[in-house]
Amino acid sequence: MTSVSQLRDVRPTDWAFQALQSLVERYGCIAGYPDGTFRGSRAMTRFEFAAGLNACLDRVNELIASATADQITAEDLAVLQRLQEEFQAELATLRNRVDALEARTAELEANQFSTTTKLQGEVIFDGGAALGDDADPDFTFGGRARLRLRTSFTGKDELRTRLQAGNIQNYRDRFESGRAPEASLNWDSNTNNDFELNELYYRFPVGKARVYVGTVDLGPDDVPGTVIGPDESLLDFFEYNVLAYDAVPSGAGVAARIPAGPVELSVGYYADTDESATTGASRGFFSGSNTYTGQVAFNPTERISLVGSYARFYSPENSDDIQGNTYGINASFQISPKISLAGWAGWADAEEVSSGDDGDTFIWAATLGFPDLFRKGNYGGISVGGADSDDVSPLGYDADFLAEALYRFQLSDNISIQPSIAYIEELSNGSGESAWIANLRTKFSF
Repeated sequence: MTSVSQLRDVRPTDWAFQALQSLVERYGCIAGYPDGTFRGSRAMTRFEFAAGLNACLDRVNELIASATADQITAEDLAVLQRLQEEFQAELATLRNRVDALEARTAELEANQFSTTTKLQGEVIFDGGAALGDDADPDFTFGGRARLRLRTSFTGKDELRTRLQAGNIQNYRDRFESGRAPEASLNWDSNTNNDFELNELYYRFPVGKARVYVGTVDLGPDDVPGTVIGPDESLLDFFEYNVLAYDAVPSGAGVAARIPAGPVELSVGYYADTDESATTGASRGFFSGSNTYTGQVAFNPTERISLVGSYARFYSPENSDDIQGNTYGINASFQISPKISLAGWAGWADAEEVSSGDDGDTFIWAATLGFPDLFRKGNYGGISVGGADSDDVSPLGYDADFLAEALYRFQLSDNISIQPSIAYIEELSNGSGESAWIANLRTKFSF
């Protein structure tokens, strides 16, 4: 049967309260409230009192274990003994609760992560036209939808799966004299609105390194360290160093990212998705289009990034297999929270294996970005660049001069509208003509 005394709070006028207060002051066994006060004028429940008493018992045991027991008087030991006897039931209940809590905590720590999948979505409405003597001036309006599944099994890894459907025509295919690769749209997608697997790779840690293994659309730009231009630029040409990265076939591959302080090394092998999954002439993971890459990034501060890249590529083009090397130098500098500068240059030497014909390609670009321009969340960007290429080239870029300007209105966290305009001087399709591209994109993210 519970005693009536066990139902009563411990008041500041009680002997037990005053005895514990004296022990607290001598041995510092209770930290008190967040402001450092003990507030001894307030009553406590018997369980609150037992918690304080237990803290003092632990403190006295620490002093005894550290051979400083001479600091404890016989009177204090007698007081502690009496308090233990008076609050025996509460102390036992408290310790049982602590033991149960520790057991639950240990179980949570042992099973602290369960497999989780996050769904992210993106929808784009895109309208625009290419203008010029060689361009088809028709205004087009299309869309793209993406669903991305990000699954983690351990909390440190990620399986990334992306589905995509769309009908946005690429500007590079809108010229009468043929394709102009420098006019490639950054977010084109023409799958006839059928959903298809657009990205599939898995990344996981090995020591301090990150390893990437994928079968669909894995490329060097998926491995952090790539210098990126204006946020979501209109043309591929200004998104990053296209010669260093787009000459590499995104698809199946394996890569690793190895950090070492301010220096980071990335290596990879990539093959064309369709060719790597089938057998036959110029097929298979190692016999079809493939590239070996290496990249060194130096980030002396959070505001500065310098990157050097190299790739050795092989691309079977009917009877004229092409092989060669690409070299890239990339840099970015966050001048201030509202101004960023980035630039890169790339050079490639390519050779037709059967004929021995060879050629060089050189590109350059410089970009200026303005985060939060005119309004927080908005973004403005200006880019200029150029390309020069011989007949044998891994990409075919050969435009004398390119320029682009964009401004993104961030209407909310999930909706943005971005008008963009680009100019290309002397298209690489042999027409000798220049072209303008005007585009308006609305993006919904969720």
